Amino acid sequence: MKRLTKWLPLLAALTVATIASAASPKMVCNLTGKEVKKCCCETQKDGKFLCKLTGKTLDKCCCTGM
Repeated sequence: MKRLTKWLPLLAALTVATIASAASPKMVCNLTGKEVKKCCCETQKDGKFLCKLTGKTLDKCCCTGM
């Protein structure tokens, strides 16, 4: 029992760190290769996407990992 209580704080910290990293998915802009916190594309009126990082107009969103 003492062995378990010795490792319990470490296990709790690892669990919290794992949940925190899973809660924030990583997104990457395929055009620049940069990791972004939120999608870098803006939807245009014609249904196309404008990448804010490159200024290019695209048919579909360039971000992956959503």
